[in-house]
Amino acid sequence: MSSLMENLHERAEELQAILDGITEPLVLIDSGFRVRRVNKATLEFSSEPDFPSTLGRKCYEVLYNRSAVCPYCPMKDHHENEPDFDAQFEGKGEVGREIFHVANNQKETLYLDFFPIRKDGSIVSIVEKISNITRIKEKEEENLRIRNLASLGIFISGVAHELNNPLTGMSLTLQNLMNNLSSMDPTFFRKRLEMIKEDLTRAAMIVLDVISFAKPDKLVTTNADIHETIMKAKDSVTWVYPVLSKNTEWEILSEPGMTFQFNPVKMERLFINLFKNSLQAYDYGEGKIKVEVRRTRNMMHIFVEDTAGGIPEDMLDKIFSPFFSKNKSGIGTGLGLSICHSIVREHSGELTVRSYDRRTRFKISLPLVQPKGN
Repeated sequence: MSSLMENLHERAEELQAILDGITEPLVLIDSGFRVRRVNKATLEFSSEPDFPSTLGRKCYEVLYNRSAVCPYCPMKDHHENEPDFDAQFEGKGEVGREIFHVANNQKETLYLDFFPIRKDGSIVSIVEKISNITRIKEKEEENLRIRNLASLGIFISGVAHELNNPLTGMSLTLQNLMNNLSSMDPTFFRKRLEMIKEDLTRAAMIVLDVISFAKPDKLVTTNADIHETIMKAKDSVTWVYPVLSKNTEWEILSEPGMTFQFNPVKMERLFINLFKNSLQAYDYGEGKIKVEVRRTRNMMHIFVEDTAGGIPEDMLDKIFSPFFSKNKSGIGTGLGLSICHSIVREHSGELTVRSYDRRTRFKISLPLVQPKGN
């Protein structure tokens, strides 16, 4: 008997040594919320002087200095006189919780793992593991701030670059006018004024993009013709970007009279952004932009397709994110597709994209009647 007790004592010491080698607090809790075993890291966490001072006491008192069961505890509905935790862990394995904890007047973020211990088919006790993830969370928040600052920098750089083009154009045109005022004929003068007007329109469109993203207007819809809106967007894009669209062929598969309830101004902005993306993808080369409108019983589906090379698979889930641009030169604000997505969502619709065989195909699905309250 003596040797058996010595062997058990030796095994218990080995188990305690293993537990103490784990740097995160581990606590064995019985069905009465009493602490049955802890490791050395638990003593440091709870500021308890030794093992006996923790054993037999309530876990919420020892660990979190509470007078009742913790509100985030997965066993909070368990009654202390029940013999097991079966009702709380029915159909579950381990359970995790992320909590805030104040220690030494400092707020910490902890992740708690609860592992059920079974005996004779019932969960008679729980092992709680406490992980301090404060530094990890701080690092994640710092990385998020850095990403946001980087995105803001890219956005500002894109806006500045985009605005610089029309502003430079206007400056050069005005300088040319001033230098040739005395000898300029009316036709030449009118042509230069048209160039200034085009540059002003481009600058206004860029500012409108930023305003639309930062402060979307309340949606006001009317019964309008989607074919007419598409044609207006096409004319606007070819007028503002005459050189970029010079070699582009258009195929518009829709007819006048396709009316339903939407906001024509916002929808025109959507098509302008999609058409501009396609033109930029062709990069002054030859190509075709195909637009097809299909009407079903309750929906209007509009497809916008180009064959300018497609979008890489790893970018498809990012293109609607604000500030994202697949243009390696950094040209553009990166807001165009994000604004498109917002406009479609405002209309209770869906915007999706597919890329295959060097094609990019956007599908806009809009309800024929807007839901009440929209």
